Amino acid sequence: GGLVSSVRQVPGMFIGSAVEGALPYPPLSQAPTLPAEWYRSSEHYQLERARIFWTQWHCVGSSDMLSNSRDFITEMIAGWPVIIQRAAKRIQLSKESPPTTLRAFHNVCRHRAGPLALPQETTSLQGDADSVSKKCTGKSSINGFKCRYHGWTYSDTGELRGTPHFDDHWPKDTPTEQKKEAEMRTCTECAPPTLKDFDKSDMGLYPIEVREEFGLIFVRLHSEKAIEMGLNPPVSLEVADRLVPAFDHAYEEMRAAFEGIELESYAFHSLETHVLDCNWKTYVDNYSEGYHIFVCHGDLNNDITAQGDYRVEVSPSGRMMKHVVPLKEDAKASSEGLWVFTYPNLAINVYGQGVSVERMMPLTPTTMAIKYLYLFKPGTSEEEISNSIAGSAQLTVEDKDIAEQVQINLNSGVYTTSRYSPRHENGTYAFHRTVW
Repeated sequence: GGLVSSVRQVPGMFIGSAVEGALPYPPLSQAPTLPAEWYRSSEHYQLERARIFWTQWHCVGSSDMLSNSRDFITEMIAGWPVIIQRAAKRIQLSKESPPTTLRAFHNVCRHRAGPLALPQETTSLQGDADSVSKKCTGKSSINGFKCRYHGWTYSDTGELRGTPHFDDHWPKDTPTEQKKEAEMRTCTECAPPTLKDFDKSDMGLYPIEVREEFGLIFVRLHSEKAIEMGLNPPVSLEVADRLVPAFDHAYEEMRAAFEGIELESYAFHSLETHVLDCNWKTYVDNYSEGYHIFVCHGDLNNDITAQGDYRVEVSPSGRMMKHVVPLKEDAKASSEGLWVFTYPNLAINVYGQGVSVERMMPLTPTTMAIKYLYLFKPGTSEEEISNSIAGSAQLTVEDKDIAEQVQINLNSGVYTTSRYSPRHENGTYAFHRTVW
């Protein structure tokens, strides 16, 4: 009735509490699902990039991927390329973060937007193909960063150091008098070749926030320091104040969910990327409920005691959800574990001796990449590793197939919105509230 109609009238207009006057999200027993338009609209995708992916924390790798000084990784976060490097010296980068040896910046040179690192240097697989890789780390040739376009160099804290052949193109043997004579001319053709009003201290790399926790590396694109340096953020400071969480606030519930599990004790094994033809929310919706398991995941369904026993527990803030999966005594080891999702796009799945860190990265309004980091306890057998990854891969293929079919239907315009099952889709409802 009226609730569904009110949502249909305002597709793509607000996210979170970021817009004054935004309608409160209705209670689960009355709420409609998100409008289909939000799963295909380019305009709404740009809102999500700005108000979700710019403002929130994102996992970009495991700490042991950067074991040594000058090791680096790259990542693409909703169209923003970033680079994270391990330095030798531990410093405090911002007032809200503890001292760290990590340095994180936009992977964009301040000259003419060249990259500081290329994807093939790290095989970090920035979402352009289905791939598996065990080499995900590059090694910088200097204690800092060097642009791969024109060779500008930066310190490991982002200060511009070198601009080869940039600020003076006179040949070395040019007489001083000839230089002075040229500088007195005013015609365009004879303009002085010496650069004027250029200050290297104004041209440092734009930093992003970085933290290490749970043996993982997290970054946040919104940085007060970068804005002070002149970066123009995609959201106003007023909106950012309402949306940007402190790291400890963002992950305190996840910390409690993994109490007693030392995620730091698991070591990086490999990275696997799957590209899906669906909106990133289509896949998160699927992850947020077990309702579909009994139709889409035959092997997993055979290991579960009963449909009514499966449940999703949502944290008080609504930012985190935990799957509670009751299994039969003879269930496969790959079915047993702890599945935890944290807003906006991170899932950590613990299976016996292994962990899969699942990151759901948008590429376009209707495409996304699932990026798995596979971690295992030291000493885990190759057979157990193989079985664990194979079980994860099977579930991913099954989820990919149904999510892409759902996206086709969302694109068709036939479906607009529906209702939630209070029993099975409380997790989906909680996720929709956070992106509202």
